[in-house]
Order: sequence, then structure tokens, then C-alpha cells
Amino acid sequence: MKLSIFFVVFMALAGLTSGCAGGPQYNKGINPQGEKLYLGSTNIEESESFKNYLRSPQGEADKQRYLFERLKNAKEFEFFHDGSWYNALESYRGGMWLMRNRYKKGFPTRDFIKQYVERSDAGNLHLVKYPDGSLQIGSYILYNELDLLESTAKKS
Repeated sequence: MKLSIFFVVFMALAGLTSGCAGGPQYNKGINPQGEKLYLGSTNIEESESFKNYLRSPQGEADKQRYLFERLKNAKEFEFFHDGSWYNALESYRGGMWLMRNRYKKGFPTRDFIKQYVERSDAGNLHLVKYPDGSLQIGSYILYNELDLLESTAKKS
């Protein structure tokens, strides 16, 4: 009996995180009006994270550092990884662990997101839960953030 309950719970969680046909469909970084979503304000020019980025060599590692700092400051959000929800600080620490352990110098940030952030090693999507309860695929949010960083830095 216990085994069958465990199996039902396991299959429900697998279906929740699989993103496969027939499974739940998650939002891809846009709201119902088709506008891009971010981890915070799009007025990033005065943020410490952006100022740090401008003072850096502005390489790929600096872009990733900026993205994970944005994650750390997204305190009203929750982040899903392999069956568990994490707060902003825990997610920031996980992102920095990824950089320390997986990043190779010069590896493009978009490729890094695709390879290491889109899905976990177990193949599960990373998700972002917004304060309104909506779920977004995390990699799309980071692509939006990266676009914002690059376009704002170009203007500065």
C-alpha cells in the first residue's frame, strides 16, 4: 500500500516537471498580453547589479554574475529545481555554484543558460513562480533579463 501511494505521488511530480506532451504547459517568459517578464524592475540603470556589470570587463562571466544577482534580489519569487521550491538567496547560491563548477571561460551566456539552466541534470524544467502564482520557464526569464542587460548596457 505504501509503495503504491509513493508511486502515485512520484508519477504526479514527474508529470508536473516533465513538460512533455500531455503534461502541464508553462509560460515562456511572457504575460497574457504578450509582454516580456523579468525578475524585477526594468529600470536597471541605478541598480547596484548593473553598476557592477558596467565596471566589469562585461564578458560572459560578468553577464552571468549579473543575472544571478538579479535572482538574489527577486525576493518575492520562488524557484523550482528537481522537485523542490527555493527562495531567491538559495537560487542565487545554486546559480553561483553552477558558474564555479560548470562555466568555462568565454562560453556564451545564452548557451550556458540553454545547457545548464533550462533543465536540470535530471531533465526537469527550472521554473519561476511569480507572486501572482503564475509559473514561468526559468530559462526564458533569464533570456529576457539578458536581453534587458545587453540593450541597457549598449545605451550606457
